[in-house]
Amino acid sequence: MKKIFLSMMVFGATAFTLSAQTADEIIEKYITAIGGADKWTKVQSIKVEGQVEVQGLAIPYTMQGLQLKGMRVDAEFQGNIIIDIVTPTNGWSQNPLAGKNTLSPITEEELKSKVDDLDIQDAFIEYQTKGSAVEFLGKDEEDGNEYFKIKMTSKNNNEKTYFFDTKTYLIYKIESVVKQQGQEMKTAVKYLDYQLIDFGIKMPFKTDQGMMMMVIKKVTINPVVDESIFIAK
Repeated sequence: MKKIFLSMMVFGATAFTLSAQTADEIIEKYITAIGGADKWTKVQSIKVEGQVEVQGLAIPYTMQGLQLKGMRVDAEFQGNIIIDIVTPTNGWSQNPLAGKNTLSPITEEELKSKVDDLDIQDAFIEYQTKGSAVEFLGKDEEDGNEYFKIKMTSKNNNEKTYFFDTKTYLIYKIESVVKQQGQEMKTAVKYLDYQLIDFGIKMPFKTDQGMMMMVIKKVTINPVVDESIFIAK
C-alpha cells in the first residue's frame, strides 16, 4: 500500500510538472507571436482610438492608459458623455445611457474585475513576477478550429480562461465570470483581426463582446499621458 501511495504521489507531481511545462510552452509561443517580451516590456503608456459598433451605430471612443497606474475611456453618443476611469485603488464611471449622469465611484466588485486591465503590457508578459498563476486545461474545439485552454488566476484572484489558436498561438477567446450587483455572470470575448503595429507588436483590432463589437482605428504606443486624467473631477 505504501508503494502504491508513493507511486500516486510521484505520478501527481509529474502530471503537474508536465501541465506547467505545457502551459509555459504555449505562453512562450504566444508571446513570440505578438512581438516578443522585449518589445512589450517597453510599453509604458498607450492611446487607442476606435469605435463601439452596436445595433448599427458607431460610437467613437478613446482609451488612454499608463502601465499599472491608470486607465481612462472617453466616449460620446448623441450628446451623452461616457467616462470610465480605473486606478489600482479607485474607479469612477459616468454613463447617462445607464442612468449614471455624473462621474461616480464604482463598487469594490467592479474595481476588482477591472484592475487587472491596468497591465497594458499583456497579462502573460512576466506573469509569474506579477503574481499570477496558470493552469493548462487541455484542448477545446469551436467552429472547426482547435484551441489550447489555459486558466490564469491573477494576484487579485480574478480567473480567466484563455483559448489559444493551436496554429497561430494567438488568443481567440477569453472566458471569465464577473460579479455585477451581487450576481455572477459568465462573459466570453473574442479577439479578431490581429495587426502588427509600427512599434513591432501585434494586437487584435476587433473585440467581439456579443452584443457589441469594439473596433480599433489607431494605436499610439508610449504617448505622453497626464496622470491627472485618472482623477475624478
